Amino acid sequence: MSKLKLLAFTVIAELIGLGVFFAFLLGKAVAQGGVVTLNMTYFGEMWLEYYIMLALTALAPWAMWYITEKVE
Repeated sequence: MSKLKLLAFTVIAELIGLGVFFAFLLGKAVAQGGVVTLNMTYFGEMWLEYYIMLALTALAPWAMWYITEKVE
C-alpha cells in the first residue's frame, strides 16, 4: 500500500471516528437532560485539536477523491 493511499484511508477513518465521538456526545447530552459542558482548555490542548481539525478538513475532499478515483 502506498503512503498516499494509507494517508487517504487514515483521513477517512479519523473523520468517521470524530463523527462517532460526537454522536455519543450528543447521546450523553440527551441522557443528561440536554446539557453538557465542554472545557476545551482543561488539558491545555485546544490548539493541537484546532490544527488537527484544520488539516482533516483540508484533506477530506482529497481523500474521498483519491479513494474513489485512484484505488483499484
